[in-house]
Order: sequence, then structure tokens, then C-alpha cells
Amino acid sequence: MNWHNFPFVNVSVNQAFAEFTKQALVAVIYFVTLCFSSWVSNHLETVAQSSAIFLPAGVKLAFFIIFPIRFWPILWFSSRLYAAYIGMFYNDAWHFDLLHGFWQEATYMIIVHCFKESRWPPKIDANTGIISIVLLATSTAAIKWFLFASAFEFTTWLAGKQLLQYQLNMTLGDLTGTLLVAPILLSIKASYKHKITLNNYLLVIALLALTIVYLAAYIHRPDLYSLLRLFSLLPILWFSYKFATTGAILSALLSNSLIVVQAGIQQDATNTYISQLFILANSITGLLIGTATNELKLKNAELQQSNEQLSQLLAKNKQLAKRMVTIQEDERKYLSQELHDELGQNLTALKTDLAVLSLSQQNSNNSIIATLRENAKAMYDSVYQIMHHLRPRELDELGLEHALKNGKLKSLLNKADIEYQTNLDINNTLADEHQTAIYRICQEAVTNCIKHSSASQLLVQLSVNKQAIDLLIKDNGEQVRNNAESGGYGLLFIEERVLALGGKCSFDTQGGFTIKVSF
Repeated sequence: MNWHNFPFVNVSVNQAFAEFTKQALVAVIYFVTLCFSSWVSNHLETVAQSSAIFLPAGVKLAFFIIFPIRFWPILWFSSRLYAAYIGMFYNDAWHFDLLHGFWQEATYMIIVHCFKESRWPPKIDANTGIISIVLLATSTAAIKWFLFASAFEFTTWLAGKQLLQYQLNMTLGDLTGTLLVAPILLSIKASYKHKITLNNYLLVIALLALTIVYLAAYIHRPDLYSLLRLFSLLPILWFSYKFATTGAILSALLSNSLIVVQAGIQQDATNTYISQLFILANSITGLLIGTATNELKLKNAELQQSNEQLSQLLAKNKQLAKRMVTIQEDERKYLSQELHDELGQNLTALKTDLAVLSLSQQNSNNSIIATLRENAKAMYDSVYQIMHHLRPRELDELGLEHALKNGKLKSLLNKADIEYQTNLDINNTLADEHQTAIYRICQEAVTNCIKHSSASQLLVQLSVNKQAIDLLIKDNGEQVRNNAESGGYGLLFIEERVLALGGKCSFDTQGGFTIKVSF
């Protein structure tokens, strides 16, 4: 029987081979990176077997953060292989012990796992993630050198204050190396498969320029090294602001590399702590500012996207409001026309018949006919008022300017003993929708003035030119009015009219009541 004919067998074998390949590749990369970082750290020793900047600690932490837990056994195996290689390097003896330092490694993995599964997992794209990385690096280094100090054979000849000093030095060396290496490895992982943008090229150019400045200053004036180290944080701040987290990490790496190279050249133990503190300050400050800038840019992008969506919705609502007003005016015009053609003509005929009937009975005093004539006249006037409210015919027949000056609005105000003044300056042709809106606003203002004001004067001022349409309606009434006095629709009606056409309106109760509208 050919087992390869079964699909699930082929899938299982392929998956197992792919997983084995991944595990082996990770192991090789991890081992090579550990060896290279160890070689660099050996050249930074200021005290024998006591690296001031232990880079393998950063490599180890970065790999355990980057890779899921299923890769951790192979990382453990590679760590022990690396320990055997280091033993051969120092003692010329190969000794591979997989279980050596078991509890130390197990504790290390537990701590890293707890941080990764916590509310603030270690990552470089958020301030909380950076704080988590710093805390994780500090806790793993401290536990390694204080809790498991007895696991390191070379500490047995130290005692008391010497052992404590040695543990502090080694802890600080691990922490410095971790914050120097881990962020760059995590950044490489985060930028994997990302497209190269113009911003990336600008970052490279800026980094090259900073490198040239550093090298030129250091080569020309080596005595300025202390000053360069003191001001190394300034370019990091600029890169953090300009290029966010990536700029912070790369600029901090560049500035710290100057400190690392100088420490390797001088081999001065008294300068170790100062170099370590500068590296820690550069790394932590740059990471925090970089992630803060990155989060700010993300929030700004989200806010801009929300603003664009709101602008689109606002434009859509304006179009909808404009359409609704147009439909409303069309319906009103249709109803007004129907009332005029049907009911208006019938009432006119009724009035004519009653007049003829009254003339035919001049000699008789018929009170019924007189009452019918009065009723017919009242009905005709009511229908005329309704027709005018639905659609002012004078607007269609006379135009806006004559309708405002000598139309129905003027007669209504005269009946209410309110002086009516107009100041119209119309230099451009108005669209029908603007004419209707202006007339309706004036109509609403006149109605409110008559019903809810003790005004004796009302002014309508209209200015029309190529740039804008400005409408001012002002009365000298003393009573303050609000929406509730007109059923809640008076001022709201005006606002909807104005907003539907993309204009602005405002209301003022100082010295009367003023309505300002601009399109």
C-alpha cells in the first residue's frame, strides 16, 4: 500500500518538515547572533570576564520575545550550545550540558511568558510596550545575577561587598546590552515585509549625515568626546519626533555606538558606569519619545480619517437637506397651483353668482344673500392666504426685489402698525433656491415680529454680489423670543434653510432681535 496516496499523510509530513526547517533555521541564526554579539562584548571588557555591555543578553531577550513558545526549546538548546562554545573559548574544553542552569533558564522563560501574556506585552510600537521591555530586561538581569549567582562558578572566589559589586556590575552590563540590542532586533521584526517609503530614504540620509558629523568631530577633536556624549540625546530627540520609533531606535543605536567604540578603545574601568548610564538614558528616552510620537501620529491619522468621514456625512446631509427643501417647495407650488385653479376659481364663480343674485333682488332686503357673500369673501381670503403661504405667487410673478419691497410682507407689517424698511443691493442674478430661501426667511421673520414682538420698526437689508449673499433682518422689539414661542420651529426653520444651502446664520437679541444670514 502506498501511504503517500493519502492526503492527510502528505500534509502531516510536509508540515513537520516545514516546522523542522523553521526550528533549525532559528537555532542557527540565534547561535550565530549570540557568538557575534559575544565577540563584540569581549572587546568592551574593562575588567577581566566582566563585560560592561553584555550584548548577548539583548539578543536572548529579543529572540524570546519575537518567537512563540514552541521555539523556546530550540532556543534553550542553542543557548547551551553557545555556553559550551564559550567554555571552549575560555578553557579550551568542550563541555555540553543541556540541564546545566535548568532552574535559571526555566525561571527566565516563565518571566518572559508572564510579560508576553500580560496586559502590557513587550513591544516597540507603544509606550506601555517599551516600559514592559525595560521592566522585563531589569527583572531578568537582576534575577540572573542575584538569585542564581551561585550557578556561576567564577563568583565563588568573591565574597561580601566584592560579590555584591560584581553582581551589580554584571546586572548593569546585561541591562545595558539588552536595551542596546533588543530594540533594533524587535524593530527589524516589526518592519519585516513592510514597503520601503520615501520616509525611509530620508531616515537613511539623515542617519548618514549624523554619522559623518560624529566621525568628523571625533576624528578632528577627540577631546570633544565627552561633549559629544553629553549632547548625544539631542539628535535622538529630533529623530524620535521626525521618524517616530524607527528613527528613535536607529539614532540611539548610532549615538550609543560612538560610546561603545570609545569604551572599547579606552578600556577605562572608571568610565564604565558613565558610558552605561548614557546608553541607558539614550535608549530609554529615545524609545519613549519615539513611541509617543508614533502613537500621536496614529491618533492624528485616525482623527483625520474621522474628520473626513464626518465631512462626507455633513456634505451628504447638506445635499439631503437641500433636496428635501426643493421637494417641499415643489409640493407647495403644486398645491398652491391646484388651490388657485380649482378651489380659487370655484370661489370666484360663487362670489360672482352671489353678486348677480344680489343685483337681481335689489328691491328685497335678503339677509341670507348678504351673509353668503360675506362667507364667500372670507373663504376666498382664507384660500388666498393659504396659497400665499404655500407658494408666494408674487415671488414668481414679480421677482424677489419687488416681492420684498412692495409685496405681502409689507402689507402684513402695515396692518400691524410696524414700519417696514428695505435696503436691497442685488448686483447679481440669484438662483431660484436662494431666492426662495431668502423670501421664506423674511416671511418667517415678519411672522415672528408680528406675533411675538412689540416692535415698531423692521429692517430688511440684502446685499448680493459675486462673492457672497448677505441678509440682515432687524427689529427694535424689546421682548426676547425663542424657539418655544413659535412652536419650536421658527428659528430652526431658518437654520435648516440656511444650512441646506451651505450658508451660516446667527441670532442676536441685543437692541431688538437680529437675524444675520450669509451664503
